[in-house]
Amino acid sequence: MSLWEQRLMIPDSKKAKYKQVQGGRYFKLTAQPGHQMVLKDVTLDILVYNGSSPGPVIIVNEGDIVYIEVENQLSEKTALHVHGLSKANVMDGMPDIEPSPFIEPGKSFTYEFLAWQSGSFFYHSSNPLQESNGLIGGFIVLPKNQIEVPYRDYLLFIQQWEIDQPPVGKIETGVFKPKNFNRNPNFFTINGKCFPETSPLTTRYGERVRVRLINNSNMSHTMHIHGHDFAIVAEDAFQRKKRMMDTINLPSGKRFDIEFLSANPGVWPVNGTKPFHKTNNGVSPGGMLTRLIYN
Repeated sequence: MSLWEQRLMIPDSKKAKYKQVQGGRYFKLTAQPGHQMVLKDVTLDILVYNGSSPGPVIIVNEGDIVYIEVENQLSEKTALHVHGLSKANVMDGMPDIEPSPFIEPGKSFTYEFLAWQSGSFFYHSSNPLQESNGLIGGFIVLPKNQIEVPYRDYLLFIQQWEIDQPPVGKIETGVFKPKNFNRNPNFFTINGKCFPETSPLTTRYGERVRVRLINNSNMSHTMHIHGHDFAIVAEDAFQRKKRMMDTINLPSGKRFDIEFLSANPGVWPVNGTKPFHKTNNGVSPGGMLTRLIYN
């Protein structure tokens, strides 16, 4: 495992397990019904990969051959698409349009393709309703030439949910099935958690920190790190000149890699800037919010 892979962290989520095979890595994802606790006493009845949404983060190296076996434990057919990484048509995982196969209930299929491009990607079900109901996860290709390795590398995966709740400003506890496509969301998560359940990002003075932001929800989300300016180093896995910003907008399907220097000690909010997105059904603080903490 490379130094960069060791430094890649996914708060409140996990890295996908794999088998090392000749030329690359072999992963297994199981699509199944499941539950995701987004707040204490608020749980979503959704679809999951390997028990969670987002699913485990698949990490490979540039030049690896990637094998992803998908087992379908759903009651309907499914397929898997890795968004943003070009591959052979039959392995692209959009069978409504392409010659790639559906995976029928109780069956499995193994996708095979080359991780030819480094960067931040994500995987999801080809079925839009399954996708919005939880069947998504991160996919990271680390560069072959690891010259400038950030001291810390975080992945933040953004989702939104619409569940039955009392009027804005109150939270009802229980297990809830989100509404189709979450078109009017009232809960917003980072790596499957709403604040205050989100685990913080940690750093020490003088470190260079990378944050990978991935949004596959129906809305755009604008993210801000208090007390720190940052540089965009990659957009949709393509390198960018280090343009400085303090707030960045993520449309649906976008991925941005940003980097900042830890030079302002304290405890800082990291959050979406849209007011309602920083709440849990209107209860503040909440939602799309975590913290950057200096040790």
